[in-house]
Amino acid sequence: MAGPEFPIFEMTLAQRRRRTWSWCVCTIQGAVVMQGREASRPAAKYQAERALFMLLLTAPYRSRLSA
Repeated sequence: MAGPEFPIFEMTLAQRRRRTWSWCVCTIQGAVVMQGREASRPAAKYQAERALFMLLLTAPYRSRLSA
């Protein structure tokens, strides 16, 4: 019996302009799940980590694991 397969996500940060940072949470296949822009790198990192946490928190497989 094969174990459950969980999705794997990546978080990327990129400087777009002199004062704009872009963040993205995507699958390892490259499909963008969430994205955004912030004025500073720490803010972009915080928002990307927050988005990833919220994504994992609302995952459909969580209810199966707690049963």
